[in-house]
Amino acid sequence: MNALQRYRVNPAVSCGDEEDGAVLFNPDTNETTVVNLTGRALWAFLEAAHTVAEMAEHLAETYQGVSTEKAAEDATGFVQALVPDFLVEVAADK
Repeated sequence: MNALQRYRVNPAVSCGDEEDGAVLFNPDTNETTVVNLTGRALWAFLEAAHTVAEMAEHLAETYQGVSTEKAAEDATGFVQALVPDFLVEVAADK
């Protein structure tokens, strides 16, 4: 995974909030997935494009007691699970 690569929500995807997270639906691929509350927070953060490192920093700042390493692991897993149907890659900075 390129450290400079940025990701953002796929504009075609709808997000339905649930008590314990959210349901994402991509009408272009007819794919649905469920994210937990942390995933929902990242989804909102990714309305603007961010790198995995920025996502990890956001998680570490948002959730008290989360280590930088755990936040990075979670952000990486989130991206890997949701690209390409739910998140889109944005051109990396040079």
